[in-house]
Amino acid sequence: MNYDKNIVKDKLEEICRNGAAVVFEIGGHYVQLAAVEPGRLYCEAASHHFHSAIDIGLEASFAGMGFHLEEGGNYSRAYPASTAGDLEKIADEMEIIFRDLYHADSSAPFEVNDVE
Repeated sequence: MNYDKNIVKDKLEEICRNGAAVVFEIGGHYVQLAAVEPGRLYCEAASHHFHSAIDIGLEASFAGMGFHLEEGGNYSRAYPASTAGDLEKIADEMEIIFRDLYHADSSAPFEVNDVE
């Protein structure tokens, strides 16, 4: 998989510093994060409601990672993001989501898109 943890950590540091948002995507599967307040990031991950290739049975896997399924929408959660260790954990969990939950295409490009 083309996931690049260093790019993710750098981008997370940037959005925390600037109060911005970012979407990470591999093969149509995405995870987006936004700085909602100092030291916290809000995260959304696509669900089966928006991507037919995502297994409807993943709710338990996402719940085990602290996510909940929004009514008719995506998986979401808030992360603490005030230390390098916090950002490392988020980057690790994003890799798990893309690799183990989404089974993202290993040949697809890893895209990073700023949200205006």
